[in-house]
Amino acid sequence: MPSGSQPLRRYSPTLRSLPFWLFVGLFLLVLVLVFTHPALMRYEINQAKIDSLQRLGAYKTSLLATIDRHLYLPRVLASDPRVVNSLGPPDGKGMRLSGDVSISRLLDQINREAGSDEIFLMDPEGTTHFSSNYATQDSFVGMNYGYRPYFRDALEGARGFYFAVGATSGIPGLFLSAPVYSAGGKTQGVIAVKIDLQKLEQSWQASGDAVWVTDRRGIIFLASAAQWHYSTLQPLSAGVKAELAQTRQYGSSPVTPLKRVTEWQSSDWSTFDLNAGGPQLVFGSPIPGYPWRMHHRIPLAEVKAQVQWSQSMIVLLYAGFAVGSLFYRERRRRTHAQNALARLTAERESHQRAIIQNTDVGLLNLDDQFRPLFLNEHARNLFRLGHDAIFRDPSELIQPWQPEETGNGSCRAEGVSSDGNRFPILYTLNPIRVGEHNEFILTIQDITELTTAQQALQEANRALERRVQERTRDLEEAQAELAQNQKLAALGRMSAAIAHEINQPLTALSNFVASSQMLLARNKVDAVNDNFLKIEDLVARLSKLSRQLRIFSGKRNSGSAFVSLQAPVEYALELLAPRFTSEQVECRLSLPRDYEVRANAMVLEQIVVNLLTNAMDALVGEVDARIDIKLEELDGPPRKVSLSIEDNGHGMTDEQLTHVFEPFFTTKPMGKGLGLGLAISYSLACDIGAELIVSSRLGKGTCFSLILPITSTASAASAERREGHS
Repeated sequence: MPSGSQPLRRYSPTLRSLPFWLFVGLFLLVLVLVFTHPALMRYEINQAKIDSLQRLGAYKTSLLATIDRHLYLPRVLASDPRVVNSLGPPDGKGMRLSGDVSISRLLDQINREAGSDEIFLMDPEGTTHFSSNYATQDSFVGMNYGYRPYFRDALEGARGFYFAVGATSGIPGLFLSAPVYSAGGKTQGVIAVKIDLQKLEQSWQASGDAVWVTDRRGIIFLASAAQWHYSTLQPLSAGVKAELAQTRQYGSSPVTPLKRVTEWQSSDWSTFDLNAGGPQLVFGSPIPGYPWRMHHRIPLAEVKAQVQWSQSMIVLLYAGFAVGSLFYRERRRRTHAQNALARLTAERESHQRAIIQNTDVGLLNLDDQFRPLFLNEHARNLFRLGHDAIFRDPSELIQPWQPEETGNGSCRAEGVSSDGNRFPILYTLNPIRVGEHNEFILTIQDITELTTAQQALQEANRALERRVQERTRDLEEAQAELAQNQKLAALGRMSAAIAHEINQPLTALSNFVASSQMLLARNKVDAVNDNFLKIEDLVARLSKLSRQLRIFSGKRNSGSAFVSLQAPVEYALELLAPRFTSEQVECRLSLPRDYEVRANAMVLEQIVVNLLTNAMDALVGEVDARIDIKLEELDGPPRKVSLSIEDNGHGMTDEQLTHVFEPFFTTKPMGKGLGLGLAISYSLACDIGAELIVSSRLGKGTCFSLILPITSTASAASAERREGHS
């Protein structure tokens, strides 16, 4: 290798490493700029939001102050005897005192002194009789504003509060209203005060800030720039548009939504494209006590410019780092650290001073001998100390003064002002370290209002305890009376249920006796003998019913066995056959196969008879009366079978369906039913583990379905054998 190549080999690592690290640094810089851009945007937007909310606080204060100056006025005017007497009964010609301009002059004088826009007085129909602008071309006298919400609210006794464009003058304003009562307490009119907020908007415009105020629907009605009046931050529904058209709240011009951009949207702010103004960030804040929101907007370009500036600073810092010498790195770091520390110290002292001066509690800075070094404005105001007042010890202001409680939390004492006035306070004494010296921070809080509120709360608690004791005694007496009433009601329900249960067998017995008499007259002895057998079955059934008199008052006879579902249907059809014939009701059966279920046979018969009787009652007077009885298996598992009884009667409403299984509820005419059949059927179905459901369509008919679990024949036989062996 030539000797001349040795120096190149000695310095080549440094020469090659410099571009490599520059390349790595540039690559990392690009990554930082790309990935930090969204974060910087969010940070700058949040900073803009904080600044906007601070600005909005001042604007909200000015708006509330303007409104609060006039809130009292409608109530005061409504109680003025001159206003009350001006809306007395009509004269002999049916006219009120509208022609008396003295009331309008009075309203004009009050309007000028109060600084409001207009004051006018309306009768209960909304017709204006007196107005402060009675002598102008746009006089309200004779105009009817009964359609305005502020009129309707006041007429109902509430405080009217409504912003709208004047229907007569075309000038927007805030309308405040109150009801005018006669001597007898009857509402005989409404007094309204209109406030012009245009001067407030002009002050906003002069400040240079872009400010909006929107109503509860997002419609802008106050703005620092008039071009945004009656634009909306969100699309309006058809109902809202119809309401605006009816009340003419914002005149006849259409309310147009602003164009919302897709990027940089959040629940804390919105972004809109304002055409020439470009994309704008809009920050909103609610106005306490009112259904409004105040918004402050700034161009999105300003935020992007701030982000670009921040990223430019990143690039400059990297460039400074790249071109800086490693030999000066430590010196630059030390110098930068010292400067940053000095700046941070100065900012910290300034920040702490601002906090101390603006805090809502009194703050005193004491030296290690408890001598005062500094006290904030709140402390001076609390103890009524002037800037030239001098005191040497906190004991002159606080009694008792207990410096031994340093660091032990709050102490209760009395504050002594310079004029000798005493008031309750809480003070806290904590040590701090300032450089090489020990000092103390004394915080003082006036608790006069808190003490008064605590005393009032204690008195209210004692009164509440007395009322609770009185109500408890009343409730105990009412509970005893209610228990007695429930016993009597239970006795009545049980008697009615017993009467209903035995009514069907007695009716059947009557039918069979009448039939037997006819058969004996025709000398059909065999048929009479069959009727006697059926009568014997019904007597046995009544005997069983007598053992089930606890339908609503205790446990029922829930004995069960494996029974067929077709048997109770056949029994019910045979029992009610005379009625099917006499009332010409067609019965259509759909029983493709039989199913065995575990249930009480007599309970099933009772349920089917009740449901069929109810269906026939629903068909009284119907043409082409029809009842469909279907037995079908439902989709499982588990396997279930449905026995449905459907009529084509008049049906039931949704309201009737909600009460159909309640005792004593009936849709039959008075005296035609007790309303217990379906209630008993539902209760019996629950006893045997079945479901009884109902569906109905008004004018189409009603369907009751009894749903039971299926028991296979093999399972039934096996169960019966097990019972026999046991």
